[in-house]
Amino acid sequence: MSGIVIEATGVERTFVARRQTVHALGPVDLSIHRGQFVAIVGPSGCGKSTLLRIVAGLAAPTVGEVVIDRHDPRAPLCSMVFQDYGIFPWKTVLANVRLPLDIAGVPRREANAAARDWIDRAGVSGFESAYPATLSGGMRQRVALARAFVANPEILLMDEPFAALDAQLRLVLQQELLRVWEAHRRTILFVTHSIDEALLLADRVVVLSSRPGRILDDIEVPFARPRTRAVRSETEFGALEERIWRLLKGEVEEVERAHDVA
Repeated sequence: MSGIVIEATGVERTFVARRQTVHALGPVDLSIHRGQFVAIVGPSGCGKSTLLRIVAGLAAPTVGEVVIDRHDPRAPLCSMVFQDYGIFPWKTVLANVRLPLDIAGVPRREANAAARDWIDRAGVSGFESAYPATLSGGMRQRVALARAFVANPEILLMDEPFAALDAQLRLVLQQELLRVWEAHRRTILFVTHSIDEALLLADRVVVLSSRPGRILDDIEVPFARPRTRAVRSETEFGALEERIWRLLKGEVEEVERAHDVA
């Protein structure tokens, strides 16, 4: 296993809402090795997205720190994929995918070639001149994935990227993501509400408690790669799914009991 690339130590996040201090996350201690695919699951509002934003540098921890071991100072550190695509409606598919390279100052001819390559890999060839409004949700998410990978970031942060898609398209894009990740082995931190998705995709599944999110379990996923949908039929897949479900169910029931008492 490669060295640790993300090290979160005692990370907590609080914020003020309606004059009340809300403890949203932590403390969290988490180590992620270079090239690992780590999924994070937990109840709604437990701080999954907050943790992702802290790793991305979009939010600062109130307590604790996140240290990232940068392997290549010339490469982008992080790219982020959101549930709502996050692509710009006034830019074409080609311009959206090329954007990280434009920001990095890559010459236009080289940037166009790289963007077209990833557009092809993402399965949206022929739509380079199209605008997002003319694309289906699945195609927009493919564009978002191509943009995330085009600059070859060291870390890919994904915040429920397939949650808004229908079940069939979600399966297709899960397999596309696995195919691309297995070819390039970038570090991925992937937030999802789906236990099934987490077990299909990840090397590890980190289970967070209800707010403030703390780590309840950190599960090594034992299934070999390359991994396909067939893994779902394995007995151990069902057992792990049940184990995680029981942890999450217990957290939800605890919150409901607390509300009843209040």
